[in-house]
Amino acid sequence: MKRRHLFAAAIFAIGLAGVIAGCSSSHDSKGSEGSLAITMGATGAAASGATQAAAAGTDDALSRLKAAVITIAGIEARMADGTWVPVDTGLPVDIDLVAIITAGNVATLPADLLPEGDYDALELRITAVKLTLLNETAVAITPPGTGWTVRIPVSFSIVAGQSTVVNLTLHGPGSFKFFDGEYGFDPEIEVLGVEHD
Repeated sequence: MKRRHLFAAAIFAIGLAGVIAGCSSSHDSKGSEGSLAITMGATGAAASGATQAAAAGTDDALSRLKAAVITIAGIEARMADGTWVPVDTGLPVDIDLVAIITAGNVATLPADLLPEGDYDALELRITAVKLTLLNETAVAITPPGTGWTVRIPVSFSIVAGQSTVVNLTLHGPGSFKFFDGEYGFDPEIEVLGVEHD
């Protein structure tokens, strides 16, 4: 009889320890978090309307394109202590740079929560570039290895319960090349500014 009571007490103690551990682990969260959103704009001379035929004869690679869609598959933010934090929400995402240039606007990537603190860089990984020429021909640029990785120095802070927006722009004429009948891509991305709410 005593053995049964000891066994039941042991089971109860193990169960209680599990409940306490579960409660304490829920309090051991990542700490305070704030929101980070990234916008992507683009610069360049995209062809449109009556200027298409004339633009097709220029050396500007973008002027030969009806669409230039890049796929951003990975984003990481580097904290001031060197720790890299992944930005996971909404990826991968496709952005048509020609459409952005033509409309004069930006693409806003979905916001994600990051640990509170100071950050000094972003890193973007672009895994695909698909072009549509003015004559509707589709062209895919083969990525190097796992894709193009762009590290962007930018200082920003994440504050608990607040949102931060980092505005980026891709320099089209410097990023897209047309040489010897082939298209190339080497992304040039710079920071336009940082906004806090």
